[in-house]
Amino acid sequence: MGQAGFRKIQTSVQPALGLQRSFLQPRRQHGQALTVHRTAKLTRREVRSMSASAPAQASTRPQDKETSDEFQYACPICQETDFSLSASASRMSTRLHCPRCSRTFISRDGYTDLTLSSGIEQKSYQQSFWAGTEIFRSPLISFVYERGWRQGFATAGFPGVVKETQLALDYLRPANAKVLLDLSCGSGLFSRRFLQSGQFEKVIASDFSEQMLQQASRFFFEDVQLDRRRFMLMRADAGRLPFKSGSLAAIHAGAAMHCWPNPTAAMAEISRVLRPGGVYVASTFMTIDSPLGQIFGDENIRPISQLARPLNSTTYKWWSEPELRDLMSTVGLQGFQRYRNRQCILFTVHKPMDS
Repeated sequence: MGQAGFRKIQTSVQPALGLQRSFLQPRRQHGQALTVHRTAKLTRREVRSMSASAPAQASTRPQDKETSDEFQYACPICQETDFSLSASASRMSTRLHCPRCSRTFISRDGYTDLTLSSGIEQKSYQQSFWAGTEIFRSPLISFVYERGWRQGFATAGFPGVVKETQLALDYLRPANAKVLLDLSCGSGLFSRRFLQSGQFEKVIASDFSEQMLQQASRFFFEDVQLDRRRFMLMRADAGRLPFKSGSLAAIHAGAAMHCWPNPTAAMAEISRVLRPGGVYVASTFMTIDSPLGQIFGDENIRPISQLARPLNSTTYKWWSEPELRDLMSTVGLQGFQRYRNRQCILFTVHKPMDS
């Protein structure tokens, strides 16, 4: 080959070699705080600049609200600063910064932590938690939850995961929701099934227990059929939800309300974040005398209920149907419908449309 021909080949190859070298350059370190004046947002450019060892890459789909893999949140303190985070970025060591509150919230262990203490090392003050909450932060309980614990609910009248899922989906259908918040999701037992149903474009699986979320992360990623762009794991407090008012159309809380330390505060938050027409579906445990109430009427067995009160759990809040109806109306949720069997109740309510 002549010298002129060699130079021609060299000239044509050099751009390709330069492009290859650009991909071999070290990437920027991830985990930096993202700060904006009004919105804390992780952009796709910033996602691509993170470590190549991340579990998932950012989607290249258009930034359209109907198809985007981004999830919308709000600062849990001021509830005014917007956070926009893609599903892939949430599984990295990302940070979301609220300039209004001078606080940074972190993602770790496969989930985004949007509780009030996220990213803070508390040296002196340690909040105490109700026993019904604390028990599910145990690694042992998190491990056995889907390996026998949840199946034991059948003795109280719970109809089983398949029927409970279908009942919940039927109740949630009128919301016509694209995004579902599965609140107090535990190990993601129902979250995964809601995602597989195709009824929702995205599912946010949220729990207060770090151990439950780590277990949920394992189950989610073991299922290769699940689209990783369509779900996100989030640590949040039911009494202080990190969403803007009126931003959600559908919320589910399966076998959870009896564990909440302040159900009134949690239900007020649920009512706040539901949009007009939004639907809330929940299941929980009822009082030990509730099977009699199902037969003879709750009002008719009220004297027996008073006598049976000491026999009800002190670790959890066991409910009567009249109590649940009162609580729902207290926070402005209407249209109470329910499935009831022995000590199990699965019910739905909705946020009324604006007048």
